Amino acid sequence: MKTTAPITNRTASTSRTVDVRPDIRVRAVEDGDHDAVHGILTSRHILGGTMRVPHAARRETVARLQPASGTHHLVALVGDEVVGFAELVTYPDAPRHRHVGELNLIATAEAWGGRGVGRALLDEVIDLADNWLGLNRLGLTAFTDNTHAIRLYERVGFVIEGTMARYGFGNGAWMDAHLMGRLRPEA
Repeated sequence: MKTTAPITNRTASTSRTVDVRPDIRVRAVEDGDHDAVHGILTSRHILGGTMRVPHAARRETVARLQPASGTHHLVALVGDEVVGFAELVTYPDAPRHRHVGELNLIATAEAWGGRGVGRALLDEVIDLADNWLGLNRLGLTAFTDNTHAIRLYERVGFVIEGTMARYGFGNGAWMDAHLMGRLRPEA
């Protein structure tokens, strides 16, 4: 991956930006990204794969995106457009659990689904976890009917560790979910 200079003509950011593909860049969330991230998180195609409910207020997304110890928010960009979002949660203040991270969410704008945005975000989260945070384990929860996401997670080393019946409720039905985990390969 090629590290590039921060995007300086749009914000006063000092965050690291990574070109993960010629057309997709990944960087930390900035204040100007809130509306785009909110649009992604409240879109119909994302709601079905998360625990969010329709009509969430923008202020909820803004609150979620506030800096917090152990939480890493990333966005994927194509040109100037935010087309994806990822959230990695770690436990730096838990001595017996600080080696673990939870991939809480990867979401793409509907027009960008199936075009490599989710994979770009996932690759960058794994790089962050393995090479910068020293995490040994990543976990996530995926609804069993989200076969596209499950295949993506399996391609990068996640395995299904268990299935939880009636884990969530949405669109008028109960939803089962897989617990998935990935151990960092031994160096």
